[in-house]
Amino acid sequence: MLHDSACPISPPPALRLLFLLARLKLSKLQEHEANALCSRIEDWTELTCLAQDTFVLPLVYHHLSRLSPPSLPQNQMAQLRSQCLMSVAQNLGIAAEQKRLVHELLVPLDVPYLFFKGPALAARYYDDPGMRCCGDIDLLVPRSRMPDLLAAALQSGYQPSDPPWLTSDRTALDFAVGRQSVINILTPAGIEVEVHCQLDKQAALYDTEALLAARETLQAGDTTLHVMPTNELFVYLCLHNTRHYWSHLHWLVDLDALQRHPDFNLTAVYACARKRGLTSTVDASLELNSALANPDLDEAIDKLSRQGRELYQACLTTLQGGLEAELTLRRKRPAPEFAFDWQTTRHYRIRSRLRRWVQPFRPSYFDYASRPLPPGWQWLYYVTHPCRKLRSLITSRRSHP
Repeated sequence: MLHDSACPISPPPALRLLFLLARLKLSKLQEHEANALCSRIEDWTELTCLAQDTFVLPLVYHHLSRLSPPSLPQNQMAQLRSQCLMSVAQNLGIAAEQKRLVHELLVPLDVPYLFFKGPALAARYYDDPGMRCCGDIDLLVPRSRMPDLLAAALQSGYQPSDPPWLTSDRTALDFAVGRQSVINILTPAGIEVEVHCQLDKQAALYDTEALLAARETLQAGDTTLHVMPTNELFVYLCLHNTRHYWSHLHWLVDLDALQRHPDFNLTAVYACARKRGLTSTVDASLELNSALANPDLDEAIDKLSRQGRELYQACLTTLQGGLEAELTLRRKRPAPEFAFDWQTTRHYRIRSRLRRWVQPFRPSYFDYASRPLPPGWQWLYYVTHPCRKLRSLITSRRSHP
């Protein structure tokens, strides 16, 4: 447990306001409470920065421009508008890069794929896709096709990001794909693309081939995109966002947007959750989302279950402490995919711990990049990798006595 569950943290007015505004539409009660909270904001510049850091700036501007609170100075509203326009332009630029990826690589190579999160989610569930802040493009493809896609991308002006030394050489790509389930590349415009071959760290929850077989199509202008079914995506978002302690508020907007969509079906969501052993994760996520949407936040928090309260407290910790706070919490995870013990089973946690002990002995792409070996000799990395790690540890200790 992260904090004493009997002592919930009370957020400042700025954060309470952002909680309310982190949804596509406001009820009359939410509007009334938002106006009351606006009168308590002492530093609008600080609120603007917080909205930008938590990826809800365009939506905050949208709601505030409609509410027109008297306490919001005109110069601050103008600043909000200016930053909102820049954010929307960036979001639309990322969406354009996603379409370019489809037309120039995925379709010509006939690679099965689906997009999840980011601009594809915005295109399907937001009335105005530009309002959804995006930082990168998330793409799922079969592991067997990753080398083909990466080779073509690197030969077409894309740049390696993680690992940074990746080349289009087939042996290098095969080695990298065998060691990493996610490889990042940059589009010619500098947008990060996370190319996944599995959705969860241990490939125990999601089967890539089954996901690709169940994908749906989305028409975005002149481009056909392949995406996850709504109910499956909802469960995955609960898992992903809980893993990151709901450290960004645009994830609350995503849940709101999916629940408003005609394809959303709560019964089907829970069927997906039971199939993947994620019922408690969905329960806690829905609790958190409902509480933060409540104009009477304090009363809503008092009614949370133990799991919901732990998630709420972790959310506040990361929102107020930033990435450093999230990294601190990550070190306490019971398993790479889960933030809390109650999300998973004892067997899964033991297996994760064993994998964690073995991980330092597995060669990385850096071993290949440092000394490329043909496939028949790559077993030597299992000998040289521990030696290199040990040498690095000794050198580090000598330089930091």
